[in-house]
Amino acid sequence: MKFRYKAKKGPLEIVEGVIEAASEANAVSKIQEMGMFPMAVSESSQAASKSVQPGKQKRQPLKAVSAVRGGGKVSRKHIYLFTKKLKVLLKSQEPILRSLYFLEDQVTNREFKKVLKTIIESVRDGNTFSGSLAEFPQYFNPLFVSIIKAGEASGKLDYAMEQIAGYMDGERQLSQKVISSLAYPAVMVTVGFASIVFIITFVVPKLTSLFEDLGDKLPFVTKILLNVSGFCSKYWMIMFGVFFITVIFLFYTRKMPWQKKGVEEIKKRLPVVKDIIYNQSLCRFAGGLSILLSSGVSLLDSIRISIPLISDSAAQGELKRACQQIVEGAGLEESLRTNCKFLPDMFVRMVAVGEASGRLDEILTEISKGYAEDVETATKVVTSLIEPLAILIVGGILGFIVIAVLLPIFEMSLFVQ
Repeated sequence: MKFRYKAKKGPLEIVEGVIEAASEANAVSKIQEMGMFPMAVSESSQAASKSVQPGKQKRQPLKAVSAVRGGGKVSRKHIYLFTKKLKVLLKSQEPILRSLYFLEDQVTNREFKKVLKTIIESVRDGNTFSGSLAEFPQYFNPLFVSIIKAGEASGKLDYAMEQIAGYMDGERQLSQKVISSLAYPAVMVTVGFASIVFIITFVVPKLTSLFEDLGDKLPFVTKILLNVSGFCSKYWMIMFGVFFITVIFLFYTRKMPWQKKGVEEIKKRLPVVKDIIYNQSLCRFAGGLSILLSSGVSLLDSIRISIPLISDSAAQGELKRACQQIVEGAGLEESLRTNCKFLPDMFVRMVAVGEASGRLDEILTEISKGYAEDVETATKVVTSLIEPLAILIVGGILGFIVIAVLLPIFEMSLFVQ
């Protein structure tokens, strides 16, 4: 069978021709072996009807129901699902342009559909897929784009997409485990303190009339409770308003440098939590560096691209200085050991072993898995500590309220007797 094809040869040149192959999948493989990137492949006799032309191609949108149907905000979940589906299509030997058209039909998010449409137009006009993605850095970070670019250069775009999907899936699972572990304690603490505030603000003031006859003879704990309750019931609207305004202010200034720096400082000082955040950053850094190296990106570029995966700005500065030292001719181990004080000694030693053996990407993958396990274990420990501690604190406050209310009642009953 003969197939007419349209393929990219280099970043700008587009080649059209006819190739003989047993099947369409076989034709795509042959085109890739020729060092070209297939954009459209069709049987020679039906090329006009099967070519990927936006004005002629008839597409039937899928009636898929999405959890974010009609939404306007593009989340990490949308990017992950796009990556996962594109990986499957490319591994099935579908040309990139046809795969993108297929995914455009499935997307129900308005904003992401616009993004995909722009990417498709860019690829159709002869730009590289990686270059088209780079136009949207808010959705596709340098790590994503660099792996795609390396996959295009090696002719293994499907493998590159598989690498990205695997990395994103690992990050997603780790985040979900942390969130699910902390969800129950967070709900319990929130409900507990909300109940306490409600009792102090609205319930206790109604009991005040019971204690008016005792006057100054009220127990000390009851006086404290009544004073706190009186203040809260009198100014609860002002307190709620201040709280609401503070939350809104912090939300809209969350990207400001002063707030980011403040959050970083708080994270560094929280016991146990700081270790979880630290290990998670190392996990992401090692995983990102590993996937870039295995995709064929140079060591120096891989480190530079992976720097944003570290959440600490001071650590990012240390890595930038290490990159500069590597440019000046120093070795990887020497540069990391001299500049990167945030990296554990074992991390640097393992990197040195990987570099010497030529298996740096594999070593980094194992390091990433190790830190992921540490994060999961530490999260379970924190959860097991938070639950009884929250019960103890909330129970203690409720116990104080009960004692403060019952003490004067007992005293009145004794006085009557």
